Amino acid sequence: MSHAFYADAENRSKRRNRLWYQENLLQVLRAAKEKQVREIDVSIAIAEKLMNKLNEPVDKPIVVPLRELIPAKDDSLMKPIEPEVLDLLYGSTEKGAAERYMKARNKKSPEDKYFFRISSNWDYGWQQKQSRIPARDVNRGRCAILRDTFYRKNNLAPDLPHYSQPAGGEVSICSEYSCNFN
Repeated sequence: MSHAFYADAENRSKRRNRLWYQENLLQVLRAAKEKQVREIDVSIAIAEKLMNKLNEPVDKPIVVPLRELIPAKDDSLMKPIEPEVLDLLYGSTEKGAAERYMKARNKKSPEDKYFFRISSNWDYGWQQKQSRIPARDVNRGRCAILRDTFYRKNNLAPDLPHYSQPAGGEVSICSEYSCNFN
């Protein structure tokens, strides 16, 4: 069975419980008061406030009229490209013209190239110029960490003298037949 069936069954059960409480809650509380249950008057007062709130008339929602769409002659998504940038692509016969065109095109921000955000993925950087906090260069921090911690500052150096001495006080020369201590 599908998940939608179980979700619908749970919603119907919750609605049934809510309707039962709306109809019977005050009766149950008053019956408990007759049986002299402690502090039931506070619960009855809260339930009466709740029932009054539930029975208040609700304003009808305002119907928002649909917008009238006026078709435009030019329904392109992109703003027009500058003639200098287009000349890099179409006016050149050299190899690499497309690459130079793409580099020149990528220098502009998306809001300068498009009329509006094409996908929700563009929400992150859209109108970043208007931000109070300037964007930081994320590669600079990573490169500095790599440069300072990973790469050597000098060439290879010989081992320090304390690495050549054994950790213990005695020096031993061992072979597979005997062990001699000096």
